[in-house]
Amino acid sequence: MGAASRPLRVAAVQAAPVFLDRAATTRKAVELIERAGAEGAGLVAFGEGFLPGHPVWFHLHPITHPTSIALSTTLIDQAVTIPGPEADALADAATRTGAVVVLGVVERPDVRSSALYDSALVATPDGSVATRRKIVPAVGERIVFTAGAGEDIRTFDTPFGPLSVLLGGENTNPLLTAALRAMGARLHVACWPPHFNKPRLMPELMTITGRAVAYQNTAWVVSVAGATSEASIDRLATTDEQRALLEATTRDPASAVFAPRGAPFAGPQPGGDGILYADIDLAEGAWANLVNRHYDRPDLLRLVVDRSPRLTAMTFVREAPSEAPATDDGDADAAIRREIVDRFGDRLSSAEVDELVPYVRGIRATGDRLAALGLDAVEPEAPAATEPAERAADRNA
Repeated sequence: MGAASRPLRVAAVQAAPVFLDRAATTRKAVELIERAGAEGAGLVAFGEGFLPGHPVWFHLHPITHPTSIALSTTLIDQAVTIPGPEADALADAATRTGAVVVLGVVERPDVRSSALYDSALVATPDGSVATRRKIVPAVGERIVFTAGAGEDIRTFDTPFGPLSVLLGGENTNPLLTAALRAMGARLHVACWPPHFNKPRLMPELMTITGRAVAYQNTAWVVSVAGATSEASIDRLATTDEQRALLEATTRDPASAVFAPRGAPFAGPQPGGDGILYADIDLAEGAWANLVNRHYDRPDLLRLVVDRSPRLTAMTFVREAPSEAPATDDGDADAAIRREIVDRFGDRLSSAEVDELVPYVRGIRATGDRLAALGLDAVEPEAPAATEPAERAADRNA
């Protein structure tokens, strides 16, 4: 960690959104970032799906229940497009306070499509914004969220070193957390939703996973959950039984901070809105990390991580060729590199972009050759029912 000798104040912001209201929730997030920044926080973390709210209604209603359909439709309308005004407001807050901001968002990459992602937005004091998407939406989340891809197995560059962020149940995946450890993350944010489907489950799971990741990755873990407002309960519950369940589960969130050897360090934060602060020593755990790495044995045990992006119909649209095509291989590669950067932004490193350039060039060259042969106009024919040549040769011998 580059700033290992300097203490870092972290803030776990356990807060309820202004439920399914993108603009109002963004304003609340900015206010909370500024409040934490005024207290000296260098890292300000929010729960999963904070902006504009997590689809917790699937704990209560069937998928096609009118309430689920209505709330899901509102979620689509209020989801966040990045880049966009909400991301700009969060980046401005990070710059003004000098804090790194981690915030769970419901991301809608393309307003022409209803496809959504369960994402983490990370804004840094230099004004940059980066994201990663949850690679496996869980249970009811699968109804509204598209899965992320290999490019979302990543860390974020911060003034205090590589930062890792996982959403909900991703924190229970030992291969995924091991990959983040191998990427050098010694500070981890575990974002959790406002509540689960039954009481007392969330605090137990947040504690088990938080301590496990802290110990195995010799990392500081900021485990932060959302919260539930009375207004959202009014919108979610349609029966007295559902209201009672929500009132019980909203007392559960237990945001906490765990030290690199797994010991509880701060918290848990009681249910409801509140900010949990902790002053952490980034150098703590360096010796334990050294010792633990001796057990890795990469000659015997290897973790293979496929970080390649996945193509999806809603995000990849064939674009018209540029008006000024490149005249040589160097110009062509530069044009391809620009297209990749425009499409993926900072989700790919410079080295990863360089690796993709020859792949894209080869695909395009093959397409051009096939087009020149006229194969794009040829309809495939069913194979003739002929006798295999080897069998015919044997018979004629």
